[in-house]
Amino acid sequence: MTTPILLSNAVRLELRNILKALEIGMPVKHKNDEGFITYICDDYITICVREIEEKEAMYGKRFVNVLVYQKDWDNLEIDPSVFQSKRNYRYKNGRADDHPGNDLLPPIDKR
Repeated sequence: MTTPILLSNAVRLELRNILKALEIGMPVKHKNDEGFITYICDDYITICVREIEEKEAMYGKRFVNVLVYQKDWDNLEIDPSVFQSKRNYRYKNGRADDHPGNDLLPPIDKR
């Protein structure tokens, strides 16, 4: 099971902390592509979806990367086991929203 990286009610602070939780090499799925993160910045993330053996290439391989802009991050899915804590809940309208990255937020009374 995978968890969408963004929820519809995610706020900007949560987005920043989610980006801090992401790491290069982390497995991720975007739409029909599965691969691993190769670059992270505020505007986009790149995902390597294929490695092709090629002797003439600089590292002996060619890499096929998919560029995922911020507007498409809601299509990213990450295995929740890569996050340290899965018990992060934010109550809104009487229900709990589980969201990776909430463990990096300051306590609710200090936001």
